Amino acid sequence: MKKGILFEAVIALVIVFLAFAIYAMISTSTTAAAVKWTTPTYDQPGYMYASGDILYSFTGNSIYAFDSDGNAAWNLTIPDNWSISSEWLRLKDTGDILVGGFTGNTEVSPTVASSDGVLYVLARPNITVTSAEIATVNNFTQVFAISKDGIILWSVPLESKLILYGSSSLDTVSIHASGGRVYVFHDYQETVIDSSGHVLFTISNVSDPATVDEKGNIYAVEPVSSDPVLEGGAYDYRVPSSIVNAYDSSGKLLWTRDIGEPVIRQYLREDIREQFDSLPLYKYGSLYLPLKDGILAMDTGGNVIWVKRLNESTQLLELMPMDSDGNFYLEHVNSANLSASSLYVLSGDGSAVSEPVPYDEYHSSGYKAGKDGVLYYVASEPSNNSSLDALASLKLTAYDVRNASTLWSYTIPTYKKSTITLDETSVRNIFGPYTSGDILDGSQQRYPYGSLSSRVYGQSDVIVLPSEGRVYLSYADYNYEYPIVVGQSQCVYAMGVAAVNGGREEWQYSTDSPVTAMADGNGNLFYSTMDGTISAAKFDPATGLTISIIAYLFIRFIAVGAVSRARSRLDKNENRNVVLKFISEHPGSTLYEIARGIDMNLGTARYHVLILGINHRITSQKADNKYVRFFLNSNTFSKEEQVLLSFIKREPTRKVLGMLLEKPGRTNVDLSRELNIAESTISKYIKELSSKEIIMKEPMPGGRFAYSIRKEYVERVAMALESLKCAA
Repeated sequence: MKKGILFEAVIALVIVFLAFAIYAMISTSTTAAAVKWTTPTYDQPGYMYASGDILYSFTGNSIYAFDSDGNAAWNLTIPDNWSISSEWLRLKDTGDILVGGFTGNTEVSPTVASSDGVLYVLARPNITVTSAEIATVNNFTQVFAISKDGIILWSVPLESKLILYGSSSLDTVSIHASGGRVYVFHDYQETVIDSSGHVLFTISNVSDPATVDEKGNIYAVEPVSSDPVLEGGAYDYRVPSSIVNAYDSSGKLLWTRDIGEPVIRQYLREDIREQFDSLPLYKYGSLYLPLKDGILAMDTGGNVIWVKRLNESTQLLELMPMDSDGNFYLEHVNSANLSASSLYVLSGDGSAVSEPVPYDEYHSSGYKAGKDGVLYYVASEPSNNSSLDALASLKLTAYDVRNASTLWSYTIPTYKKSTITLDETSVRNIFGPYTSGDILDGSQQRYPYGSLSSRVYGQSDVIVLPSEGRVYLSYADYNYEYPIVVGQSQCVYAMGVAAVNGGREEWQYSTDSPVTAMADGNGNLFYSTMDGTISAAKFDPATGLTISIIAYLFIRFIAVGAVSRARSRLDKNENRNVVLKFISEHPGSTLYEIARGIDMNLGTARYHVLILGINHRITSQKADNKYVRFFLNSNTFSKEEQVLLSFIKREPTRKVLGMLLEKPGRTNVDLSRELNIAESTISKYIKELSSKEIIMKEPMPGGRFAYSIRKEYVERVAMALESLKCAA
């Protein structure tokens, strides 16, 4: 054995020995987070869903699955003619409906469920209406069943009337899986599908997602048309009626009850909707129906057990309607003075109601989460001076609603305060999936001081995720010079994740990019960040040191060895040569296109792309913040040409460039009309192309702009479009 290798082995064994020796000394102390793993992704995850030991990450139409050790189990992209991360416009209540307009909250989380290792995803057609008004489109939604290996087991089309407003959908949809069945609410009906993808039956005339009990019996509320009708009748918006129906597991009607007054649909925050998004609510064998001034309880035979009435304008608390003991939390909104609103706690048997507890509805956005009777409120105190280094003070408070008392407060420390000069990458990683050009234009438009002299501007955000025995939180606190000038403006930030138990910090871990989403699975905290990584952390005082040792051993003796062996066999692997040839003949292809083009398993293609990248045979480009595209690393294409080809490969931006090549000087409205694409969507493409300085804009009378391809790109665009036609 070589001396160098022997020395490293001895050192590693010594470290292992020391790890066990000091375990007892550190096991009772507060430690930093034991980050189990961190894995990069090609995109910025927008939503995460944990089910058992599997974490699902969603970005656009792509789904990534990771096991509990951070290993990529599979990756699947739903075909582009479908959309699984659609914008859903949730109307809060019937009072929001106005003839000629509406208000509501826009959400972009996918509609998913899982059972027995199978992931179920609801998709709608990838349709955008160009009209400024609401449009009804007769089409189909689609349910996809995806195995634990990432294989689409089956897909079922469900005929629906899609209610669209631009790129948003006003439909209310839901999916639930249990007992070997999938329950899909769509288009005011509930469709039941078995685990093999066969539609068993459909229950029509359902106002909201139905409730299913342990025997498979289904309970639903009938709808009635709303008055006034939104947009003068263009939108078939229905609200719950007073009639409750029960069906057996075969879809046969068991009973019908008219409770004499309408059930009131409840608006719930997005992060708890999966748990409580049904009418009636169901808990411990009883059905619960929200009324305009209280709650009615009914048994599964349709008999009214009790009715409890409170004040008018009382509704379930949107971030904590129930707890695990069956208690209800209701809010009375004081419309004359929102800060003087109040909360009530109602027991599950209707026997006890708490005294009203003060609740500041005006500052309800500060309440980040709620669980089992405790609300978590975040207060931010901005710095009083304009120093970049003076970050805001963030404090998390746990408030016990049942006892009207503060349980604890935790001031979030600003660990690892960092100072950077903002460039294109850091702007994207800190401020979101936008280009530096977008941020610069936006900051100038929103500048609050009336001049373009540099000022310090601050932002902060906290995400709270209550779990069993502790509370997870992420924090992002930063100051920056405003407006942002790329390459000049500075930013000071502190970001990270932490676990708090009873107001005491269990662990924390700093990050260099804000957290976009968190999920809790089997004691693990999964979190994604804007820089495109997903991580998992778990409280274990000795884990951090142990992971460091294992990582060292893995990197030195396994990973490096594997890469070295792969390099030595680089040109001898037939599959790898096929991948390389495809990239050579189809520059700018995505991983999915490579795998599909050569009929190769996606995981196998990903491995060969990784090896080719490590050995500098190929290079990647993510010019459009959407897809990673691969090119030969042979200087065949300059960076500018790679960026341009990335846009040409995307059909929507290709159409925009083709139109501007043919008809320069077109406005947003012109492009929208001639390409049949929504104006808001055209604006997004224009921003992307402008940020890369491929197109330019010229002012026109009336405050509008005309767009043209820059002179230095005209010939390149023409050649790229022609080469794509030839390749096709």
